[in-house]
Amino acid sequence: MVVVTSFALDTLPRDELSGVLAHELSHHLGLHTVALTLGQWLSVPVLLLARIGFFLQNVASAATSSFVSHSSALSAVGRLVAALLTAVGWVFLSGLVLSTMISNRVSRNAEFQADSRAVHMGFGRPLAMALRRVLANNDNPLPITFSDRLAATHPPARTRVARIDAMLRAQT
Repeated sequence: MVVVTSFALDTLPRDELSGVLAHELSHHLGLHTVALTLGQWLSVPVLLLARIGFFLQNVASAATSSFVSHSSALSAVGRLVAALLTAVGWVFLSGLVLSTMISNRVSRNAEFQADSRAVHMGFGRPLAMALRRVLANNDNPLPITFSDRLAATHPPARTRVARIDAMLRAQT
């Protein structure tokens, strides 16, 4: 499935829209959509385990407060169990955050690969023009902070245009 935004349909001329569609088709040809789907599905159990860990930590804390507050030894055991469950939850959550950062890096590379494939299919100029139009229509600054760069799923449009232009120059 390829989704086209109303912005693309309303704003881009036909040739630029063909460049964008060639780019999106390139994602499918490179099996990027399969990798993205697998990554999303594999993250579900990790997120579920993190949530279970935090839920059990809350149960252990509540049980400790309610049932064993009269015994300092049992309270200590209850707090220890709650702390261990919290640590387990954070381990799973940290793994999910790390895998998301790695996935975003792979996603940025997939954008460059799809751009390259679109250029080789003959749609480089229209794609670069569409990206230039997007840049002109909205202020799309480069991510500034390290965390912004880690969270970005797409490379900056300016960088993509520069790479596409370089590939086009290399072809001539």
